[in-house]
Amino acid sequence: MITTKYVRDHIDEIKASLRKRNSDYPIDELLELDKSWRAAQTELQALQAKRNKAGLEINEVKKEGGNIDEKVAALADVKKSIESLEKKLPEYESRIEVLLYKLPNIMLPEVPEGKSEEQNPEIRKVGKIRNESSKGHEELLAGLGLLDIERAAKVAGARFYYLRGDIVLLEQSLERFALDEMVKNGYMPIEPPFLMKNRYYKGTVPFGTFEEMLYLATSPREAEARADYEKMDENLFLIATAEHPLTAMHAEEVFSGKELPLKYVGISPCFRREAGSHGKDTKGIFRVHQFNKVEQVIFCKPEDSPKYHEELLRNIEGMLAKLELPYRVIEICAGDMSAKDARSFDVEVYLPSQKKYRELMSCSNCTDWQSTRLDIKYDEGNERRFVHTLNATAISMERMIVAIVENYSNPDGTITVPKALVPYMGKEVIGGNRSK
Repeated sequence: MITTKYVRDHIDEIKASLRKRNSDYPIDELLELDKSWRAAQTELQALQAKRNKAGLEINEVKKEGGNIDEKVAALADVKKSIESLEKKLPEYESRIEVLLYKLPNIMLPEVPEGKSEEQNPEIRKVGKIRNESSKGHEELLAGLGLLDIERAAKVAGARFYYLRGDIVLLEQSLERFALDEMVKNGYMPIEPPFLMKNRYYKGTVPFGTFEEMLYLATSPREAEARADYEKMDENLFLIATAEHPLTAMHAEEVFSGKELPLKYVGISPCFRREAGSHGKDTKGIFRVHQFNKVEQVIFCKPEDSPKYHEELLRNIEGMLAKLELPYRVIEICAGDMSAKDARSFDVEVYLPSQKKYRELMSCSNCTDWQSTRLDIKYDEGNERRFVHTLNATAISMERMIVAIVENYSNPDGTITVPKALVPYMGKEVIGGNRSK
């Protein structure tokens, strides 16, 4: 796992990155705790040596028939000091561990300055806007009998949904389209477990901010245990994205340099408790608690991660080009960056009903942030190094359905199927099943 030695060895880079992020991470507290722990550890070792020596001396004095009262009293004081330090050290270690897991990644130099998403620079804008105005996807789909929000709310609560008829087929077509494209690009398809142990989850995401998004899989009697998640390594969480189990799959493993890169495409449902800002995207299926996603993950050597970051982005743009959807690429600025990312792009699709671009996919280089926490390394000659991990959405199904429905809607209420999906759908137009 990540250690305080790693922090000390990279302290100048860490501090510069924290300043650029405008982060309030308590780096000085971590350094002071580390200093105190090392001093206490050194003192403990000295006291243990003193205790052992005093024990031997007492035995010798006993053999000679001498008075041991003074030495026994001194030894008692040493033992008390040892007991005090043995209680103090775990307190240091517990707080240090929490801080280490929450330490933000060191950003790459290319990351633009900025404090919020409003300052994320646009890199490029691609594609022709086909619909200047459109009804919202929820109205279009409900009108065709292909989306049922009301019954889903009855059964599961807000931000859940029933997809029906041709939209289910569209989702399955998107899934297979994305998998076929990624396999052609050399990625191994994987369906991961949909639950993860806490001790591996906290190695993939910045716990402290992210855990409120996760669903804890537990019995009602154990629900109150959620507050102690950091102490309960065997607790299971429903996954928020396939990225997490795919990355944790190689925890505590060592590759040979010849095995890298490893390129995976994962397919899974995603479960998220927190669906975004209060009152935002409350209609339809753009921001929901459950959705399906195809995800890209790469393990590689550190020197290769920038080029694979670009590759992940090309994969995304290649699929959007085939689906003929208007989109733009933005780069995430320092103040808007996730704690685990060293550099990140978002790909946003144009939604006619909102007359603006909305986030569809993200693409991140996590460098060694996840690998140091999950202990994933590779051997290169006589050197052992941490791998770099990268991830990107291939297709987020429900948001892609929103994009297709709004961009391909017709005046008569039907929806044209993108040409790239016709071979999968077996039809060119979605008319819907209007049955109740």
